[in-house]
Amino acid sequence: MFSKILVGIDGSEYSRNAVNYALDISTKYNSDLFLLAIVPSKVHHGDSSGVFGMVAPSYFEEYKKEAEKWFEEIINHINSSDTPIDTKSKVKSEVITTPFSTAASILNYAEERDVDLIVIGTRGNSGLKKMLLGSVATDVVTYSYCPVLVVK
Repeated sequence: MFSKILVGIDGSEYSRNAVNYALDISTKYNSDLFLLAIVPSKVHHGDSSGVFGMVAPSYFEEYKKEAEKWFEEIINHINSSDTPIDTKSKVKSEVITTPFSTAASILNYAEERDVDLIVIGTRGNSGLKKMLLGSVATDVVTYSYCPVLVVK
């Protein structure tokens, strides 16, 4: 049913929970699993590391290094568990930088890879919280062409 699953990673507790659900589904359907981290392209909440609202290049590199650690932890978890997922052929991880919103970037990435299911956490590390869902989760659910599993 699901041959390609995309899970958004931002280091939050909610995204770690989303990864666990995605792993379970991937195991059940022998799906390819795409782990995606998106480097925010704008300065948030008065951060002075950027000029005219754009983030300094060093920020991108630091975020990418942090995301690579998240991916490594996930791969190590898969390899040390009883799941039959072959991390070399079934798991792909990528950090991207984009001028678009995080939600639009997730949706574009999913569409380009013909993903069957998107798994995301209810809220991330943005610091902004809505009543029920974060703004990224809300937008992904609203505009996605495929099913979206939102994990608390």
